[in-house]
Amino acid sequence: MSVELVVVGWDDPEAARLRAAQQAELLDRYGEEDIGHAMTGEDIVSVVLVRVDGEAVATGALRSLAEDPAYDAVPPGTGEVKRMYVLPGHRGRGYSRLVLAELERLAVVEHDWRRLILETGPLQPEAIGLYLRAGFLPIENYGEYVGVADSRCFAKELYPTAREPRTGERPTVTLTRTEWSDPVAVALRYAMWLDIEVRYPEIAASTPGGFEADDPQQGVGALTTVIAWVDGQPVGCATLRAARDGYPAGSAELKKVWVDEAARGSGAARALLAALEDDARERGLTSVVLQTGIRQPEAVTLYLSAGYRPVVPFFDFAGDFLSLWMAKDV
Repeated sequence: MSVELVVVGWDDPEAARLRAAQQAELLDRYGEEDIGHAMTGEDIVSVVLVRVDGEAVATGALRSLAEDPAYDAVPPGTGEVKRMYVLPGHRGRGYSRLVLAELERLAVVEHDWRRLILETGPLQPEAIGLYLRAGFLPIENYGEYVGVADSRCFAKELYPTAREPRTGERPTVTLTRTEWSDPVAVALRYAMWLDIEVRYPEIAASTPGGFEADDPQQGVGALTTVIAWVDGQPVGCATLRAARDGYPAGSAELKKVWVDEAARGSGAARALLAALEDDARERGLTSVVLQTGIRQPEAVTLYLSAGYRPVVPFFDFAGDFLSLWMAKDV
């Protein structure tokens, strides 16, 4: 098998054929045309093709945002990934990663960009998984996608800041299983609520009765609640809740996973996930599902590294442009 990676023009007939196939697939998934379906090549600065034995099977493009006033709020040095697509019969072979890696290289070498952004949709979990694994993280919807529930936007820093090396030994994390109504668990979830008020003020403001009214409702169907402790202090909690109508068969839902900021990096979050996954298996369940938000990149990164993968929403997401849905077979 001969695999060739080439850079072509926007009007290249093979690239045009792949873009047409992509738009047809999006129309089938969403029942309506993509917002940018009529996009021209005016701002496109690079188009990449993958050819397998001479046949074009994958493509992607880079778009400059410098001349578009709709993107004035986007920081300078930012480019956009557009029209990522792989023919169905060639998926799962790494061609999308090959295209994306080449686009990142071109963004740095040819265009001196420091950041890439992109948009996809909640009914394309395989695309969301690709971008998350490639180091893109969820961001607020930008430009023409602001307020669009069918859109999810992501960004990647092409010159990431180096992390400080971890020093010292990790503390010992212990776990206790309890009930949803345990006062310690309630206090931890209230701390999480205060965090939500900061990150998602629109959600907190639209919740009738605030935490006091919402928390008991969230606990309906709770199967197991686990508390994480470090040095005798409660630092985190998580709950396994019975699946609700419309959820995948054999699943349970991960709810209210939270670790105090001072204890992050201690391993408490991973310990909580592992404990609840064990509980799900013991109950004969086959998967754990969860809903998280685009303003919690550390949570998205945690779930991805723990083996969770993006999935199609398991309930109606109309009007929701803040959530991501993930699942893991257990």
